[in-house]
Amino acid sequence: MTGGLTGRMVAASSVLAVIIGAAFAVLLLAIDDLRRSQALASHSQQVLIAANECERLLLDLETGERGYINTGEERFLEPWYAARASFPRRAGILLGLVAHEPVDARLVRRIATLEMSYIRDYSVPLVNAERTGDAAARSDAVAAEGKRRVDEIRADFDRLLASERRSFMMRDERAADAARRSNVAAISALAGSIVLIALFAGYLTRAMARPVRRAALMADRLAGGDLGARMTESGPAEIGALERSFNVMANSLQEDRDELARLAEEQAALRRIATLVARGAPPHEVFGAVTEQVGRLLPVEVARLGRYDPDGAVTVVAGWNSTGGDLQIGRRRPLGGKNVTTRVWETRSPARMDHYVDASGAIASLARETSFRSLVGTPIVVEGHLWGIMIAATTGEDPLPADTEGRLAGFTDLVATAISNAESRSDLAASRARVVAAADETRRRIERDLHDGAQQRLVLLALQLRAAQATVPAELGVLKAELSRSAEGLANVLEELREIARGIHPAILAEGGLGAALKTLARRSPIPVDLDVRTGVRLPERIEVAAYYVVSEMLTNAAKHAHASHVQVGVVATNGTLRVSVSDDGAGGADPARGSGLVGLKDRVEALGGAISVQSPPGAGTAVDVELPLVD
Repeated sequence: MTGGLTGRMVAASSVLAVIIGAAFAVLLLAIDDLRRSQALASHSQQVLIAANECERLLLDLETGERGYINTGEERFLEPWYAARASFPRRAGILLGLVAHEPVDARLVRRIATLEMSYIRDYSVPLVNAERTGDAAARSDAVAAEGKRRVDEIRADFDRLLASERRSFMMRDERAADAARRSNVAAISALAGSIVLIALFAGYLTRAMARPVRRAALMADRLAGGDLGARMTESGPAEIGALERSFNVMANSLQEDRDELARLAEEQAALRRIATLVARGAPPHEVFGAVTEQVGRLLPVEVARLGRYDPDGAVTVVAGWNSTGGDLQIGRRRPLGGKNVTTRVWETRSPARMDHYVDASGAIASLARETSFRSLVGTPIVVEGHLWGIMIAATTGEDPLPADTEGRLAGFTDLVATAISNAESRSDLAASRARVVAAADETRRRIERDLHDGAQQRLVLLALQLRAAQATVPAELGVLKAELSRSAEGLANVLEELREIARGIHPAILAEGGLGAALKTLARRSPIPVDLDVRTGVRLPERIEVAAYYVVSEMLTNAAKHAHASHVQVGVVATNGTLRVSVSDDGAGGADPARGSGLVGLKDRVEALGGAISVQSPPGAGTAVDVELPLVD
């Protein structure tokens, strides 16, 4: 491949890289020279600024001391003091800037020495003499001495500034030359790069872009669904390999398209079954849907779902066939012999027979009646126990595909989940029913015990007390009054006990039925109740008890918690269902999660196979609707 496009690209790219690299190296050198020249010019400018600052401090010293001597006013000494304090630091900065230039460094040190001498030996003694009133401070000789010293220092400053100005001009001119060279180098490098890149682009267009464009056109055809598109494999080197790769890819895409479509259809079918399972659909509905989806997805004529029975037989519970013939649902066959159903039952693993002509047993004879040639079966395992089998069969000459077992497993898992969910719901409903029945029986037993035991003894005790009261002589009025109060208290206790017994399990419910019991509840309610009961004949006891407690609980809530002013109660038995509705105009906001009353009603209603709904928006009252099946 090194003699093909790869080798050509490497060679051309290397030449281009070397030429462009050399051009930009020249540019970088010119830029670096420009940067150094600008840095030197900037340094010279800093030296000039620092020298001017030091010279300004010298002038501040001279003008401050002269102003003070001439006027005697202290305000003239403010710049003098500032100049004295700042000069050492400014001189140090200036010396640091010229330290690498011996001539200028010596000149700066001389300036610093002369100016410090001027401050120490002339300016400070002169100011002090003026403060003490020494007339010599105003003499011409002293003034001439000061002027001599200042002129000497300023002459050194002039020499330093002249030197630095010359350096600045030279460096600035050098920076300008470097800038011009940089511009020339940049323009040259850019122009050369453009030319070389244009030449290289032309080469790439001829050697690669045009062949790749042809490949791109083929890719567009493939992307548009034309999987029959192919390229002529005539390109050189890598282009030829690309053309061959595109042709191979087209073949692969054509093969994968059908597989992806099959997988998408299978996933859609699994989602439909999963939706049924999640919705809690009855098992028979799930069974029928599973067999139909399996039959439509796999290349089979028959799909069946069987349940293994404890007596060693298998029962067909759902089926599908392509002709719409007999599904044989409900037919039982004993296990045994050489067949897929028996093998799955024995091994608890998937099994297949690609030639069913060799099968034996009662199940095999049934299969031969329908001319099956190839069968695959997968087990349905529910909570660790083998429950049944999913079978797919074909009458064609070719055996079923090798992935049939795996594809069936996805459906059998959903079937197992549906069965497990149904059993769990059935067990839960039975458990709830047992709990409710036990609670009702306990309430009836307590009611009987209260009526036959404590109530009867209290009645007898009250009669005895009244009899004793009647035998008390008239002169024992106090004793007679005490006995009367005791008898009245005993009567009140007896009445309270009767109320408790009625609350546990009202006798009128057992004697008069649901209508009479609800009328009693309405009369006892502290708030008005509109009652509409249309049940006709007596209902099953468990239904009447459940309806009674629904109304009783809601009337209590309306008076105690909702502070309602009116309640409507409707009870209607129709089409095998008892519908109970209770609504009030109270505060609303009832939440089953915050109390045990509504939760208990929900458990009782659902234990009987019914349904309850609670609508209680805050401020809009509470409405409870219950449906109870009248037929098991």
